[in-house]
Amino acid sequence: MFYNSVAELRYIKNEALLNNLKIIKEDEFSTAIDFAPCKCMLVSDKEKALIGLEQHWEKRLAGTLDAFRSEPYFLEVVPCGVNKANTLGALLEHLGVTREEVIAVGDGVCDVTMLQLAGMGVAMGHSQDSVKVCADYVTASNEEDGVALAVEKLILAEVRAAEVPLDLLNERARHALMGNLGIQYTYASDERVEATMPVDYRTRQPFGILHGGATLALAETVAGLGSMIICEPDEIVVGMQVSGNHISSAHEGDTVRAVATIVHKGRSSHVWNVDVFTSTNKLVSSIRVVNSVIKKR
Repeated sequence: MFYNSVAELRYIKNEALLNNLKIIKEDEFSTAIDFAPCKCMLVSDKEKALIGLEQHWEKRLAGTLDAFRSEPYFLEVVPCGVNKANTLGALLEHLGVTREEVIAVGDGVCDVTMLQLAGMGVAMGHSQDSVKVCADYVTASNEEDGVALAVEKLILAEVRAAEVPLDLLNERARHALMGNLGIQYTYASDERVEATMPVDYRTRQPFGILHGGATLALAETVAGLGSMIICEPDEIVVGMQVSGNHISSAHEGDTVRAVATIVHKGRSSHVWNVDVFTSTNKLVSSIRVVNSVIKKR
């Protein structure tokens, strides 16, 4: 990146830091270009001067090169037809993806064509108003984690745990408590979650019957997944209370099944009833689980 004044240097320093560009001072810009550049960018704190140059070059270079201000202090000159929309279009064709499947995020004037082509165009909160009006959705600024918020709002909010394959959930929990106890999810929806657990050396008492603590862990596991399914993307769930009545026993060699159903869905808490049955549908325990719903920090 070339510059010939202190004012220009100030404006390009951030760009250079972001893109690892090498800054070179040149007193005569034209003689320094001994290669075929793909883009020329002028940087200045004199916005009126850039506006004048933009208008002048638009007329003089019409049909040969495109000139536009991507930011108040940037004036870019590129070959005709070179823009982010055309690039995105070529990528979609190569990948076999439709525009309706694409979310594009941008903050500059040069991003407008890309935002308009994408099925969902997202403008950053610090964008110019001319960019925001062309977008389908405006998120927060860079300093406010705008991209992450857009992902949570437009992507993660549409993905529910009930839609995640249960075998994937079971695999990810293989080295956690539920994996160590042999707990496996078998069904999950907005209102009901089911899982099984073997009565073996990991979950039995010394007398060969199901341990009450393992039963409570099974109940918290299914109720926890149930709350995760129905909570919002910016929320997390933690167990707050569990209490149960052990009605009968399950013996070693059997496999018990837990069925969790939602009793209360509040803004700050969920209450689940969990019934645990033997393989012959005999009720072993009836457990109440209360989960606290809190906002992510």
